[in-house]
Amino acid sequence: MSSELEILARWRTIGSRHSEDVIELGKRVLRGNVGDQEWSIREQLAIAALDMGQNELAKEQITILHRKFPSSPRVRILDGLLLESRGEVEQAKSTYEGLLRVDETDVSAHQRIISLNLSSSSPSSAIPPLLKYLDTFYSDPSGWSILSELYCELAMYVQALDAIGHLLVIQPWDESAVRKAGEVAYTLGDYQLSLKHFLRAAEMEGDKETNPKPTRTRTWWGIKLATSRLLESNSNSIESSVPQEFRSSQKQLLLLDQLATERILSVGGKGSDLKRKVLGESSVVR
Repeated sequence: MSSELEILARWRTIGSRHSEDVIELGKRVLRGNVGDQEWSIREQLAIAALDMGQNELAKEQITILHRKFPSSPRVRILDGLLLESRGEVEQAKSTYEGLLRVDETDVSAHQRIISLNLSSSSPSSAIPPLLKYLDTFYSDPSGWSILSELYCELAMYVQALDAIGHLLVIQPWDESAVRKAGEVAYTLGDYQLSLKHFLRAAEMEGDKETNPKPTRTRTWWGIKLATSRLLESNSNSIESSVPQEFRSSQKQLLLLDQLATERILSVGGKGSDLKRKVLGESSVVR
């Protein structure tokens, strides 16, 4: 039985569900003496049962946990999850809100409310609880990433850029977030700012020798699009949040446009002819 206990403990430690196996192992080990691990196993078994739609088994474990820990917020979260599994969403939300009234730092309660709103018919309703959560747990990068996506869905691109900015304060090494900032700035029409972000993302990706995914050209397409927009008209006449002295000059834009074309075409592979046609190039640059 010790090996089964070790398996369950390892799954709890790494956050791995294995719900079907947990039900089988959990029910078996609980027939014997598992010591202080009993309560962790029952919690694990309750969550696994909810995953598999075995609500009665989940309810049985939650009831036992309530007898042992009558005022535990952790067990109250399980109450909410059971209500969710029954489709009683509003009651579940009330349970989580009640927990937050007692302790506004209850991470699980915050996250469940956000999740319920995200899965509703109006995902944007998750923005207020998400902002409240981030006021307390600022350093959660996934929260800022979700917030930026929600703002983009509402075409609130200024707010989306602000959310990505907070994400980059937490994770300045996140090349995908830098590229995302470039894409949002491009959609907003701030092509100088967009170009700055794309160039930073390209720098973080590295060259052919250091880039682990050299065939991906999304960042270079962003550079190509931004430079093309700026070259179509006088780049200085386009409004931008980038100060004048830090904007790319016409000469720099021409060189970057050429470099982007070379980088995109140098990848080769399928669709090369189409890429040449789109880019207006007659031959692949090797």
